[in-house]
Amino acid sequence: MSPSRPSTASKESFASLFEQSEGAGKQRRRQYQTGETVEVTIVAIAREAVFADLGGKQEGMFERVALSDGDGQLRVSVGSRVSAVVSGVDFATGQVRLTPVVVRASDDGDSASPLAVSSPAAGGAPLLVEGARVKGKVTGIERYGVFVQIAGTSGRSGRGLVPTAETATPRAADLKKHFTLGQEVEAKILNVDESGKIRLSIAALRVDEERGQFESYAKAERSGGGTNDKSAKPAPRNFGTLGDLLAKKVKR
Repeated sequence: MSPSRPSTASKESFASLFEQSEGAGKQRRRQYQTGETVEVTIVAIAREAVFADLGGKQEGMFERVALSDGDGQLRVSVGSRVSAVVSGVDFATGQVRLTPVVVRASDDGDSASPLAVSSPAAGGAPLLVEGARVKGKVTGIERYGVFVQIAGTSGRSGRGLVPTAETATPRAADLKKHFTLGQEVEAKILNVDESGKIRLSIAALRVDEERGQFESYAKAERSGGGTNDKSAKPAPRNFGTLGDLLAKKVKR
């Protein structure tokens, strides 16, 4: 008995499924354009390149040096999130070359290199690393905060805002009495949103420094060298609430 032929309805059903699968494949391998901004996740690190997931089973590639600091230390790890610009596309292989713009902080708020000064990235501007320590000059003073142009940048893309609460000044203080135009300041990059707005903090940077001093002292105390080591710095004073919290952790 010869096999029965599929009905017209079955043929239409098979054709529909084929078209859907073909369309899905095209969606998975979309065409990127040079200059396009993308948000990617690092998935693999090689000797000279770093690979990122573009979604839809596509990968992009960074030159490793573009994601390293001045000492050659890589700023990212597998799982890190990066905002990047498409710098080129090989249409023969589909490979997408990327240039980093912002390295996102991890979920716990830490970046891969929290105190490193940014190195050049897209357009010769520094690579902005959330959690990084940066220098800049005050370009504007408003009631709601202070604008700072990050060193090595120009224009709005490198200008960040230190909100009033992050200026390390007394509550309700007149910011114009604490800052002047052109003044050099140091701050911590809290975050860079998808529109490119940069949020900075002077207060957070001071808290980080205070925490580091306290932890160094606590480590010396635990090792028994806190009282005999003449080269060690004296215990920092006036830690306030932060110092109290850290002290409790050390005692535990």
